[in-house]
Amino acid sequence: LIATKVRRMKVYAEIVQPEDPLEVYEGASGVILSGSPSLSSLGEDGDCSAGLHDLEIPILGFCFGHQELAKRNGGTVIHGGREWGKATLHLLREHPLFEGVPEASTVWMSHFDSVVAVGPEFEELGYSVSGEEGEEHRFAAIGSDSLRRYGFQYHPEVDDSVFGEQMIANFVYKICGCQGTWTMERYVEQQIEALSRRIGDGSVFLLASGGVDSTVTAKLIAEAIGA
Repeated sequence: LIATKVRRMKVYAEIVQPEDPLEVYEGASGVILSGSPSLSSLGEDGDCSAGLHDLEIPILGFCFGHQELAKRNGGTVIHGGREWGKATLHLLREHPLFEGVPEASTVWMSHFDSVVAVGPEFEELGYSVSGEEGEEHRFAAIGSDSLRRYGFQYHPEVDDSVFGEQMIANFVYKICGCQGTWTMERYVEQQIEALSRRIGDGSVFLLASGGVDSTVTAKLIAEAIGA
């Protein structure tokens, strides 16, 4: 869903796994860390993404990604402060990440862990209020402009976060400096060109099941070899 949102902004996005080698990030303009059912407070799944936190490109974390990012930069994450469902995000100051976003807006929460303190180079950019009693949760949005590291406790990729797509676009365009020039049509052309170079004068033997993946593969290869 996150990648789809970015691609709709005409910016190329790849989905990679936390355990993938750092080489997969070569040429990337930024990284978005997704949420996870794992608990950052208990150190679950934390080692998988250790190396990417040292990359010299902007990183934005959602939910678990937000907690891991805070923890690895001197912050504190506890098992508590559960939020589920809609909450109101209150911004504390103007910031490029929130250009076009009102001071108060609806966001979607789904977490058991919470960030309760941030490192010396970070600041709290926003807090959330949820529940019938209006319970306040600090550090719903954090950031470090010097480190180019940012985190959202909520999920901006879902439609329930009313201005979430705007926040993602601000990260992609304003923080990472991406340009909206990519299209799926051009991507298909590039893949056909790459296949053509790889196959050369050789031949291809393909077993197609008739499913979506193999059918698309067969179509691309046919285009590449002029069949």
